[in-house]
Order: sequence, then C-alpha cells, then structure tokens
Amino acid sequence: WSSSRTVPQGVIPFKSGVIFTQRARVEAPVSTILPAGSSTDLLLVLSLCSHRINNAFLFAVKSKKKKLQLGVQFVPGKIIVYVGHKRSVYFDYNVHDGQWHNMAIDIRGQTVTLFTSCGKRRVHADLHFKKDEALDPHGSFLFGKMNQHSVQFEGAICQFDIYPSAKAAHHYCKYLKKQCRQADTYRPNLPPLIPLLPRDPSASPSTPPHMEPSLQGLRNLTTAAPSL
Repeated sequence: WSSSRTVPQGVIPFKSGVIFTQRARVEAPVSTILPAGSSTDLLLVLSLCSHRINNAFLFAVKSKKKKLQLGVQFVPGKIIVYVGHKRSVYFDYNVHDGQWHNMAIDIRGQTVTLFTSCGKRRVHADLHFKKDEALDPHGSFLFGKMNQHSVQFEGAICQFDIYPSAKAAHHYCKYLKKQCRQADTYRPNLPPLIPLLPRDPSASPSTPPHMEPSLQGLRNLTTAAPSL
C-alpha cells in the first residue's frame, strides 16, 4: 500500500511492509488481483513473520459461489496448500516460530513444490486429483482469512507476490525485495522483534485495557525496523 492510498482497517504500515492485526479485513475481486482467465498454475514468493499461533489462512481465492479455489493455510508445524474445494496437500514446515520466513510455493500441473533456503531446499507434493484450470474471474480474494468469520492471520508481511511463471521458483531470492532479504540475512543478529502472542488473549491478564492483545509488541518491531 502506498501512502497515497487509504490503509485498510487493522493494517499497520512499517518500513519493510505491513502488519496485519486481528482487526484486519482485506478483500478484493479476483479480477483486481490477477489477470482475467488466470490459471491455478502460479508461483507465490513470500516474506513474512507470524505474530500469533493459530490456524489462519494467509489468503484464499473463492469462486462466486463461495467455493475455495486456492489458498494457503498456516497451522502449527505445517503449511497447507488448497487447490480446490476440500482438496489440499501439506508440508512439514513451522511458520509460527516468531522468525522471518522467505519462501516460494509453486503450483504447477499435478505438483505443488515448497522452496526454502533460496531454492537449496525443495519439497514436492502430488495432488493425486485434477484441479480447476482457471480461477473464477467473478470470485473474491481474501487476505489473511478463509472467510469473513474465520480466524485472521496476524503478522508482518514484507513481500507477497504472485507470478504466472515457474522460472522464478529455483532462484526466488533474486525476486525478493532488498528489505526482505536483509530482514532474513540479519535476523540472527537481532533480538526477537515480536514475542509470539498467546493462543488465548485471556492468557495475558496484565494487558492494559486500552491495548489490544494483537497490538502487543508492535512498538518493538517498528523501532527495530530502521536497523534492518
């Protein structure tokens, strides 16, 4: 989001990107995010840091009839990639550890591949079923949720890019923004930017009434960001 646009509710800009809080509500027509007739074959390049342990979707693409066509969900210890209604594959990978994660997810034909460590590590998963070839141009794109009633992804996003070509997959770090590469490179030299928030907000009885649990620790991130 540029400064000339209105920042969505529940989204906090910081130097390297944006922070999604519990109050975030970001939804847009698929046609404004992806070209008309876009295939379900695509590549995601991501740089993010989760702030709360939950089972939220990073994003979801739903048809006009509200059927899930595409989505990525982060559950403790796993990344689940959905490529159709109730159709998915998963990878053993923990995003909920309070660290920055740079990765690429390639959906190509009957295979989904997770790339990490700038392409040095890759894991394949076979779909074992025929997926939809195209996304519904009249559908909706939800960021951080599966639907308006589900739990919200809470965390910092430095980069979220969708590519139609797979050529970036093996060398996805070349496509990472400079500030995202630095966030990952210098991470070991920084103190934890944000402590993982408890699963249950009631687990923090000492929280001042004026500060939401989802906003705890945000000051640490925004003050540390310039040093990145």
